Amino acid sequence: MKRKTIKINGLNVSYLDNEKEGETLICLHGHFGTASMFRFVESFFDGRIILPDLRGHGFSDSADSYSRKNYIEDLKGVIDGLNIVNPILLGHSLGGVNAYQYAAIYNNVKMIIVEDIGTEISSSNEFIADFPLYFDTVWDVNQAFLKQNRPLSTYFMESLDYDGLKWKFRFSYQDMVQSQNELNGNYWNDWENIQCPILLQHGAKSWACKTENMKEMAVRNKNVSLKIYENAGHAIHDDERKQFCEDVIEFIAKN
Repeated sequence: MKRKTIKINGLNVSYLDNEKEGETLICLHGHFGTASMFRFVESFFDGRIILPDLRGHGFSDSADSYSRKNYIEDLKGVIDGLNIVNPILLGHSLGGVNAYQYAAIYNNVKMIIVEDIGTEISSSNEFIADFPLYFDTVWDVNQAFLKQNRPLSTYFMESLDYDGLKWKFRFSYQDMVQSQNELNGNYWNDWENIQCPILLQHGAKSWACKTENMKEMAVRNKNVSLKIYENAGHAIHDDERKQFCEDVIEFIAKN
């Protein structure tokens, strides 16, 4: 993998690229995430892999706006700018909405994998606003999470950065709050307009979406294959990685 940057509408978007030939898999992380958390797809996908840091995350620039249009234009900029034809899109949470909204608008996607996000979204990232900007140790980071009744998971640790003296996250707390507020909404029209094959994955223990919503998504779009992971929460790729990978491999092979 190589770290690269592409400029999209004045914004520097950082991404990882394995520079291989063949069909392309683009993986889109969720809020608080970073491109590196999907490095594991290298173990099973033989084509080109593109892993962007979404705006305001990882090594990509922070932005003034985090509208749905902004995120879709960023993804289009990556696809067009890198001359990618008929990509496979895999998106978790925020990245999942980015993937399925893009697929609903543009008819140049081979298939999409949507990990644990629905069409009716109403969540909050306000908890992060109470965190200190800098931490002396990772132990202190964990204490901040425990005060919110949340354990520090590898998901968040992926975005930690150490400058030699202090630890901090590679995202602005206010950006994350703003982005989630922009994400909240109803997306049934987008979902029903998707024409390509869809693998919809849901963690039964997820806080982010309801099983009833996911099941309805499978009913209202005939292209959906729904997989429910009984022992997984919101981050299925962490909680049940082996099964997650096997299901993605099978889905790609069939389509």
